[in-house]
Amino acid sequence: MEIIKITPRGFCKGVVDAWAIAKKARSEYPNHKIFMIGWLVHNKDMIEEVSKYGIETMDDTNIDRLSIIKQIVKENDKDKIVIIFSAHGTDYKAIDYAISKNIIFYDGTCEYVYKTHDLIKKKIKEKKIIFYIGVKKHPEAIATKCINEDKIIVIEKIDDVKLLEKDYVNKEIFITNQTTMSLYDFFHLTKYIKNHFKNVEFKNDTCLAAYERQKAIIDIDDNVDLLIIVGDKKSNNSNKMVEVGLKMNIESYLVENENDLNYDWFKNKRKVAISSGASTPTWTTNKIIKLIENISIRD
Repeated sequence: MEIIKITPRGFCKGVVDAWAIAKKARSEYPNHKIFMIGWLVHNKDMIEEVSKYGIETMDDTNIDRLSIIKQIVKENDKDKIVIIFSAHGTDYKAIDYAISKNIIFYDGTCEYVYKTHDLIKKKIKEKKIIFYIGVKKHPEAIATKCINEDKIIVIEKIDDVKLLEKDYVNKEIFITNQTTMSLYDFFHLTKYIKNHFKNVEFKNDTCLAAYERQKAIIDIDDNVDLLIIVGDKKSNNSNKMVEVGLKMNIESYLVENENDLNYDWFKNKRKVAISSGASTPTWTTNKIIKLIENISIRD
């Protein structure tokens, strides 16, 4: 069994920067309580690593970030706490609240997310309605929609678009997207919108890291018959890499750790490709690669 290690894989610049910010916060405030608002990045191994620095991660899955911060302030002396906002972007109301209360905070938002926000603000000033292709419950999409609840509409699938045709068919539409969306999702939905709405402008804002990782899968050897993506189940960019593999008609799986590996997947496989999401630590990926190499030796 031949093993192909796809590059690039693993941490993107945004993750590296966010991780550096977390360590900087602890270094500069060694005696403060530090709270990470939302997961630094969507990977359990990284959350465990963050906790080793005495940084408490506040899960924002079922509660908005502003409410989380207010609860932290209620339970702690605000002059003895530090807040870090995750790499995905944060509702500006939460940031404004932290400023109003003179809370020490660090913003780990990825530069690509901020570039998308700036572009959206510009297009809203041009009187355009924003069709934002993203995952509605993802923190990046939530943070983006908070820029302007009325002018930004989050779209996941064609059915979402169909509901908008009656009211928006004659409006000036600008399409952009969550930075971790798949290339297939973006172009599939954009094509449909262009065919059903009269005034459409678009820009693909899939970040360079997500684009390069997806493109590497699209370009892999046609004879690859199994693709393993190492990443957290909460990681949108990792999930989208699996989706790209499936669209290439390659048997594809997402694994978080060695417990997710199914040895039956490898039976009668000749070429196995391995990559990992932009939020997956190298040590996690290397552990999976070594296990798969051992499977290959046994075969």
